[in-house]
Amino acid sequence: MEPPDVDKMTYERLVKYTNNFSESNYVGHFQFGKYYRGVIPWLPVRDSKHLMVKIYEDPEIYNCNILRLMDEIILLRHEMFFNHPGMVKLHGYCREGNHLAAVYLFKPFDSVFNLIPKDGFTWLQRIKVALGLASLLRFLHTRKSSFYDPFIVRNLDAAHIVLDEDYNPKLCDFGSITGGIFADRTKYKGHHVPGCYGYVDSASGDCSNKQDVFAFGVILLSLISKKVYTEENRQAGVPFVYQWARKEYESAVEMEKPMFSLVHESLAKEPVFCPADGHKITMLALECVNGGVDQRPTMKQVYRSLKKLEVVKGHAPFLGLDSMVQKSGTT
Repeated sequence: MEPPDVDKMTYERLVKYTNNFSESNYVGHFQFGKYYRGVIPWLPVRDSKHLMVKIYEDPEIYNCNILRLMDEIILLRHEMFFNHPGMVKLHGYCREGNHLAAVYLFKPFDSVFNLIPKDGFTWLQRIKVALGLASLLRFLHTRKSSFYDPFIVRNLDAAHIVLDEDYNPKLCDFGSITGGIFADRTKYKGHHVPGCYGYVDSASGDCSNKQDVFAFGVILLSLISKKVYTEENRQAGVPFVYQWARKEYESAVEMEKPMFSLVHESLAKEPVFCPADGHKITMLALECVNGGVDQRPTMKQVYRSLKKLEVVKGHAPFLGLDSMVQKSGTT
């Protein structure tokens, strides 16, 4: 069954939009495929529409990916999310032969995963990403009515967050989302994927919204330390980012180091950086990845803590703080 009121596109159109999925248009990967930049080439320049095309690639889980794509269409077309600043806007989709894709009205700059290790990704921009993502998760975790449970993303990953040219974060994959307008997806065969490698506390087996809090904590640790967990790291047996952070903290406690911070030294040298912020955001991230599920904060508490940072107080307009509060509907 095809979703109504959504543009169904041919694969040939996607080839034209992305210049045959050229390497120059490649944005990054996600759990089930790849992202590409696209442009509608036959429109006048003044009317050109920038797009992002998300291609599902693994043929072995094709049927599961159909379910994921259809769920995503339902989610993004729902009035609850249609204009949320942290969500991508759906332009259309492709389901032709073995080809599956979602197409968004969005001019992508780069994924958070790709940007994290780069020197040009500043402290202020990283804080903007953290705030925007925290605001979105707070919104998703808030019960919308007595009929709906809170949403749980379940596969939150730095690779699933793509920034526009103003460094506004957009969540771009909802392949494992549960709750809200959906039934309990954790019981569905097509939704068995528990999360992304390095972003899940496998020891607890938790399936609550505290799973998202844990993943957010990993992303926050990566943002401040400039560390990402790669496939090469996995093959080499390198500890996950959160495991590294916990060990660093334990060592600091043993040595009685004051104002413990995991902020990368290059970021700590920036003019807008405040040492007290470095300590506070490090401890906040560690709270999020606490091995005790009940000891982790809620995303509402995380968002409030981020707002109290000196860098946020001093740069609220750049960080878009007012618009986040207004569009999310709560403080």
